[in-house]
Amino acid sequence: MELNDGRCTMTLPNATKQDSGTWKCYIGKKTVGAEIITKISVRVADRFAAVEPLTTATYGKQVTLLCTTTKTMVPLTYCRFEPPSGDAFSINADITSHQPILEKYFFPQNKSLDRGDCAVTIKKVKYDDVGNWTCGAGLEDDGKVYSDVIKLEVEGLRKMSTAATTGITFSVISIVIIIGTVAFIFWKKHKIQQSSREEREQYEISPQDPQGGNIPLVVVQSPSEPSASSIQLST
Repeated sequence: MELNDGRCTMTLPNATKQDSGTWKCYIGKKTVGAEIITKISVRVADRFAAVEPLTTATYGKQVTLLCTTTKTMVPLTYCRFEPPSGDAFSINADITSHQPILEKYFFPQNKSLDRGDCAVTIKKVKYDDVGNWTCGAGLEDDGKVYSDVIKLEVEGLRKMSTAATTGITFSVISIVIIIGTVAFIFWKKHKIQQSSREEREQYEISPQDPQGGNIPLVVVQSPSEPSASSIQLST
């Protein structure tokens, strides 16, 4: 029994591409305890497939994308690639690093169509190289055309994007601080001017004497004419 041997197996008699993905295997011991869990990456491919469906490169550096036959060394009649942006192109060993296609793509020297290799080397990875690449080839033994997809990611691109985002955030914060400072200065100046104006208006309405008290209001009245009864005549 395989379980007694410590093995947990499963057979897919008619596997399809829908079965591709991450499978989880759970193993429980006879004794009480936690289960052992492991993950298995399953990839169902035709006779032709990408060697590394997810490839990570460094920005500005060289990287090779490779698709090959799944059986032993089946020769290819041709090899072609379709980049994420731009036109598709065919490639073989005649395209060397000295004469690359579009001045950036060439066939690696250690690969061969006769061995079933469909490969392209990017001299310097740029922004327009990021994304899904489609590799396609014709097999010599059955005359059919096969294809697969390679997702190319660029490591340095994430760092550059993070740095750019940080720079933009810092610039926005700096602008907000400057605007806030200028607004505060104008507000403070306005308050000082308003306070000075109110003090002047108050001084004009209620002037103060040098001693700090209010200046008294002086009313001048003309003396009244003496009445006739108050005049005494001497004889």
